Amino acid sequence: MHQILIENFGAFMGAILTGIVGFLFGKKKLQAEVAGMSADNEGKEIENADKLVKLYKEVLDDLGNRYEIKFKELSSIYDSKIKLLEDEINLHKRIIAQLKEENIILKQKIKFGGVTR
Repeated sequence: MHQILIENFGAFMGAILTGIVGFLFGKKKLQAEVAGMSADNEGKEIENADKLVKLYKEVLDDLGNRYEIKFKELSSIYDSKIKLLEDEINLHKRIIAQLKEENIILKQKIKFGGVTR
């Protein structure tokens, strides 16, 4: 058993040394990869934030256009309502004028005794 250990001691030490060296270089490589991933993630976060800012800007720009359209629609509705009310007022004025004329005629008939029942 002792002989087997002595014969394989070099191979055993070589394997341990290779493992240690591989671990050290692998650790540095892993750290470099993690740093690269962090940089990529930061870049993606900045890119996403930029896209979000552009999206908000488009929404705000579109909001002005939509506001203008809605304002014109509402203004048109109010103008129509005003026109309708003015027409109604004019109709009532004509009715009042007709009733006044009718009232004058009826007063004259009463005054001259022209009304019969």
